Amino acid sequence: MKINKKIISFIAGFIILLMVFTGCGKKAEQQEKIFPVKVIKAQPEKISSTITLAGEVDSKIHAVITSPIEGNVIQLKVREGKNVDRGDVLCYVMPIDQQNMLGQARFEYESAKKIYDGLSGGEKDAYQETYKAAKERYEAAKKLFNAMSIASPVKGTVIIRYVEEGQSVSAKQPLMEVADMEKIIIKSAVSQEYVPYVKVGSPVKVSFGPEGKNTIDGKVSIVAPGINRDNRTAAIEVEIPADYRLKPGMTVALSLVVMEKDDALCVPLDALIVKPDGSKYFFIVENGRAKMIKAETGIESNTKAEIKSALYFYPGDLIVVAGQENLKDGVKVKIPEQEKKSESKGEKK
Repeated sequence: MKINKKIISFIAGFIILLMVFTGCGKKAEQQEKIFPVKVIKAQPEKISSTITLAGEVDSKIHAVITSPIEGNVIQLKVREGKNVDRGDVLCYVMPIDQQNMLGQARFEYESAKKIYDGLSGGEKDAYQETYKAAKERYEAAKKLFNAMSIASPVKGTVIIRYVEEGQSVSAKQPLMEVADMEKIIIKSAVSQEYVPYVKVGSPVKVSFGPEGKNTIDGKVSIVAPGINRDNRTAAIEVEIPADYRLKPGMTVALSLVVMEKDDALCVPLDALIVKPDGSKYFFIVENGRAKMIKAETGIESNTKAEIKSALYFYPGDLIVVAGQENLKDGVKVKIPEQEKKSESKGEKK
């Protein structure tokens, strides 16, 4: 019986030890977690960085006609939308001092006439010389005091008329604007950081209308040689083909490519992780495990960034684009079945 008890005890102990070791082995197997990820294959591609600016439509030939004197607009010769040649009369302005003197002469004449018409007999004969003198002064004033003609200095279209007949105007007050609608430009300004990348001839996409759905292509025609000290920008002008939909004074959006590269190795912006210190990194999959790649970025677009400098990152590597927020360097990862073909190509031997 003692022998049997010893045998039973030995067997029971062996079973317990076996269960303990088996359980530990299973625990060890369960300790390494597998993280599901999605990947894309890195390959050289074109990338460009675009800036968007606000611009104002104008004409290359645009004149604001002002009154050279204080006076009254006594006659308008044109309306808005009228085409004019250089030298065409737009309106007449009577100088205020001459108008005052003419008004005084007219008042004296009309007063004398009223009195003269109310007289009779010898009184009328006696007042005739006074009436005649007032009339002559008024006629002389009308010949002497002529309104000043205001002519257009350029050929174009009257796009704005600021005054009406009979209106009083001051010296230098705008009367009208005339612009050549066949030579449309857009004026804008570029921040100093992008000025080195904007050159005469650079292509520009102009967007306008509801939600910017209307577009037209143009090119930079002028880049100011100096920087505005107040806002640190350089003025630019963009030439575009004549388009009846664009009117001087309209606001449009300009898109300019400031940096471009044809064969950049890029990473989607969503794949990049930025640390509090500003350093950037992303993950690739290598032999079924996540590998953290520290990176220095170059050109950035709205969707991706050029990897300017990164150790151990090459064309063909599998970039983690989903699930990277849970990864650490070296953890095991799983790629969906449809991506396993790409994974096998990306493994390093």
